[in-house]
Order: sequence, then C-alpha cells, then structure tokens
Amino acid sequence: MNVPLLGGAISPVTLTSGTQIPDLKPDEQNTLDKLIRQYMKKLARNKIRQTYYDSKNLIKDLGIAIPPEMVNIEMVLGWPAKAVDGLARRNKMDGFVIPGGSSLEMGIDSMWNANDMDIEAPQAHTSAYIHSCAFVATTKGDVASGEPDVLITTRSAMSGTALWDRRRRRLSAHLAIVDTSEDGTPTVLMMYLTDVVITMTRFTLGWKVERRKHSLGRLPVELLVHKPNLERPFGASRISRPVMALADSALRTAVRMEVSAEFYSSPQRWIMGADESMFMDAEGNLKTQWQAIMGRLWAAGRTEEGDLPEVGTFAAASPQPHSDQLRTLATQFSGETSIPVGSLGVVQDNPSSSDAIHAAKEDLLIEAEYCNQVFGTTWVRAVLTGLQIRENRDSIPDEWRRLRAKWRNPATMSQSSAGDFVVKLIQAYPKLQDSAVGLEMMGWDETTVARAMEDMRKAALAGRVDGILNAGRQVGDPNVIEMASRRTPAENVPDAPAQ
Repeated sequence: MNVPLLGGAISPVTLTSGTQIPDLKPDEQNTLDKLIRQYMKKLARNKIRQTYYDSKNLIKDLGIAIPPEMVNIEMVLGWPAKAVDGLARRNKMDGFVIPGGSSLEMGIDSMWNANDMDIEAPQAHTSAYIHSCAFVATTKGDVASGEPDVLITTRSAMSGTALWDRRRRRLSAHLAIVDTSEDGTPTVLMMYLTDVVITMTRFTLGWKVERRKHSLGRLPVELLVHKPNLERPFGASRISRPVMALADSALRTAVRMEVSAEFYSSPQRWIMGADESMFMDAEGNLKTQWQAIMGRLWAAGRTEEGDLPEVGTFAAASPQPHSDQLRTLATQFSGETSIPVGSLGVVQDNPSSSDAIHAAKEDLLIEAEYCNQVFGTTWVRAVLTGLQIRENRDSIPDEWRRLRAKWRNPATMSQSSAGDFVVKLIQAYPKLQDSAVGLEMMGWDETTVARAMEDMRKAALAGRVDGILNAGRQVGDPNVIEMASRRTPAENVPDAPAQ
C-alpha cells in the first residue's frame, strides 16, 4: 500500500515521540523521537502546500464584497501548480557523463533504467518544488523478490523527514513511512543511520525490528532540495507565502467576477406608477422575480389618472475592474515565480515578438539552470552510492568522482535557431562536426544522438571500403602500370624493402 499524500501521515495519537519501540537502542530511540517531532512540526505546512498544488484551497472570504450564498462556490485557480510545473518541466535530465569513460560501460544506465528513474526523477523534482525537498535512498535490492540489485527510492516530505549534520553538510538520519493501514496509521517505518538501516513493522501485539548493516560510512540517503541556503539547508518551497497570498487574492477576484457577471447579465429595472396587475399571471397569481425579469413582452396600461408608467434600468456595474485587478495580480505572481504572464491565462493586448518572449522566460531559465546544478549533485551522489553498493567497495574511487549529471538546455530553442548556433560553433571549432556534442546542442535526445552517430560511423566505414576498392582498381589500370614502369630510381638510393 502506498502512503497517501494527505491521509497517510503519522498520527500524533498513534505514534508520538514518547512511543517506545522494543529492541531499539537508547541512541536509536532518541534519534527516532527527534525525527518524529520534526516530521510532525512540518506536516501541517506540507499539507497546506499540497492543497494549493492540487487546487483544493478554499476561498478566504473577507466578508465584504461576496454574498454569503456564493462564498462556497466551487471556483479553482491553478496558479500555484503552474508555478511548480512551469519550472519542473524545464529540468530535463539526460543521463550521466564522465571524462574518458562511459556511463553505459560503468553500468549506470542499466541501474537507472532498472529503477524507472526516467519516470521517478521528474516526480521527485516536482515534490521538491512543492515541499522544498525530497529524499533519494540508495540501498541493496532484494533480487529474489524481483527488485533490482541496487534499489533507488524517492520519497516526498509527506512520507519522510531527516536530520541535518551542519558540520559534515549532509544528512545524519532519515525516517521513511513505507506503509500505512487504511486509516492512515503507519505500519512500516524505516530509519536510515550511518551504519545500519532499521525496519520497524507494526503488528497487533507490538513492533518487530529488523536491522541491515552497511559499510558506507555515511547515510545512504541524499537530499533533493530546492533553493537551499546556510540557514535553511532543507530549502524553501516553490509555493511560498507570497505565492499563496497572491493565489488567495486572485481566487477572491475570480469569485467577484462571477458575482458581477450574474448581476451584469440581469440588470435591475424600475417602474414608476405601476399597479399590481402588471405582475400577475393569467390566473391572478403574483409572478416571481425571475418570471418578471425574463418576460418576453412588457405591457403597461394607463393609470386611473390617465398617465403612463415610467420604466427604467439601473446601470449594471462592469466586470472590467475585476479583470484589471486579476491582470495586476497575475503580473505580481509572475514577478514572484518568474512564470510568464501569458502562461497564467492573461492575454496581452499586443502579440509579443520572439525577443520579448525569450526575455519573459529569462528569469525562469536562470532558475532552472541553478536547480539543475543543485539536483545534479544529488543524483550523482545517489548513483555513486549505488555503484559502491554493487561493487561492494568500502570507498568511492577517485576516478568515479568525475561523474557529472547531464541536463538538456532548459530553453526550448526552435530547430532553425539551434541549427544556426551549431553551424557557427562548428565553423569556430571544426573538429566538433565529428562529435556527439554538436548533435546534443541541437536538442536531440540521447537515443537520437546515438542512432545518428552510428549511422555516421557506418557511412565513414563504407567510405573507407570504397576508397580501398578504388585504389585497387587504379593499380590494375594499364596506364598506371605503364607510368610506374617508367619511373627511374634516384641515384645512390637503395631499393625499398619488399613488403
């Protein structure tokens, strides 16, 4: 059973820092208590941010402009999710590279594919943007049960937490909620320490503790963090307080627009000098307000004094001010998240040029490049831990430490622009025309680059074979033989040895 995002959290009633688990050592119990306290401390805010990402946040009514009947209207706004996904979609990981080596030969590609990391890694990036961080655990897999030999597991902050060692600048302990019951009570917990991984399984009569020692000398868990700093090593959420405040304001504005549209569609009318008969149906019953408003034909007779009733309409308020306010909020939201205003559903008056579109995305591209650098360090460490586990090494060799993560360009260039750039680059560095680097700069994925390089290799080999055959044909040409027989060796030069 997977841990639900909102319903599968540790309950403060069923599991607290005072809960004693048998067979745990005193220092292990103390570490578990710290982990649980930190998890519970961050859980409420993590739930709120998840709610905003899922567009399930309720409107925060100020009690002024929105009628009570329309406070519970089902109005949603996807701006917080756009702030996360708009950046996450630009983190395009394209494998690993190492100078003088190959990730394929090192077995990294097979390990990555065996854990479906092409699908898992983007989800981990999204989770890190929502909750400020995510966790990547690398352990030895149970091959007999169908797991790969090296198991790479990603977890969100909704199902785990960790302690930070400031001196060593890495994690010192990690708690993961692996499984829960239907009511959300944790049934399987895993605590990762620097020398052992402890699995705690809950049964009716208590807890069962299992230990699996390791010789890594460090925690087999890495922190995937967004926007870390010295005071906040676990980073900051992409759904920040300003983002939530602006989303609340925009949601209220959207509801006010809906209310204004209702009144704008049915403007209020007034009649001076009318009698009750004008509002009666054929049976003499008083019409409802809706029937009176929607009447196809209005007719009024003269009064007893012979005067005609006066009919008029109150001017309805235009929804344009609300639209302008929503545009202003979208601009502020764009400044906070670097998401272009056009991506928030606000249409500009004039179409933007290509340079203006690129300038609008520049801040987002800079943010994506920075996140790629931070995320790449985490993925390299996780992969190196997997290689160390698989090779059963006590330490990581120095040649492995040159491994780097490879990312695609976060800017989605057009094919023509990318082609012009590569042509100019090859003109400056001609040797790049035989390298895969130029094809990668075209924005091609790894599979396409590999196919192109293989086709070029076959074409070059075929060219060499044709050259050899042509040379053989030229040697058999009578004219060539005759010219060769006329050649007179230079004096005092010995004949060349026989080949």
